[in-house]
Amino acid sequence: NDSGDSQASSSGDTHKLSVVLKTTSSEYWSYVIAGIEQAEKDLGNVEVDVRGANSDTDFDGQLNMVETIVNADMCEAIAIAPLQADQIANALTGVKIPVLAIDTNFDQAKTFIGTAHEDAAYEGGKYVAEKIGKGGKVVILANIQGESTSEARVAGYKKALEEGGCEIISTQYTDGVGDKAVTDGVLQSFADIDAIVCCADDVALGASRAIKQAGRDGDGIIVCGFDGISSGVQAVVDGEISCTVAQDPYNMGYQCVKSLLDVVEGEKLDDFIDTGCKVITPDNAQEYLDKLKSLV
Repeated sequence: NDSGDSQASSSGDTHKLSVVLKTTSSEYWSYVIAGIEQAEKDLGNVEVDVRGANSDTDFDGQLNMVETIVNADMCEAIAIAPLQADQIANALTGVKIPVLAIDTNFDQAKTFIGTAHEDAAYEGGKYVAEKIGKGGKVVILANIQGESTSEARVAGYKKALEEGGCEIISTQYTDGVGDKAVTDGVLQSFADIDAIVCCADDVALGASRAIKQAGRDGDGIIVCGFDGISSGVQAVVDGEISCTVAQDPYNMGYQCVKSLLDVVEGEKLDDFIDTGCKVITPDNAQEYLDKLKSLV
């Protein structure tokens, strides 16, 4: 079947590329996929096989996908967003094709395409510090203890808050789930909280609900999310949370395909391709929400 050749660029054949995401069943990843599909259309000489695990905890499912792809020589280059970095790195021992990381970095990857998580959280932390001022008391709600992206976000928040003269009174791990119990405990332990900064939008939404249920919504507690998915951005529009740090998953998907093509065509890639971030506040939330809705 030669129908693909009409689209192929001057470099000849269509390049077969693989992308393995953490999961394909969430809003965040749907933006990544939209970016991948747009790049595939724009570039013309690539065929991208995109797959992902059933959920964020389907470690074996993702591992099987990666093993199948590399053992069957299904592609010329692969990009992976690892659920468990060590497990995926082991599966790639001795693999000859170029390996890139998307969203979450790991040792075997030549290049990481994604958010500079520490820098992004720093921007969010700076916004919060300006809002609450020197001496403001802050609780950090992290995701999974030891997980690299979550720890990088915590580091960025801490740096900005400390520079702004704020006091971090507690750091709690939530496993990325907006669990009321975590926030309830925090609200009961600390009578005086000026802000809660979160490493995920779902956690921020959970914190906002817990603040309401505890009857403390009059206290003016600032709540900051992270990811910039539509529910998080909508919550900023509605005044449920104060701000969120948006990653750019669409650009991540797009740059991923572009980088995979560059690497198979012999281009040298940078170690890190920063796909950008933006602090979403009441001033720009509606405009950003409209943009997200146009992508998928």
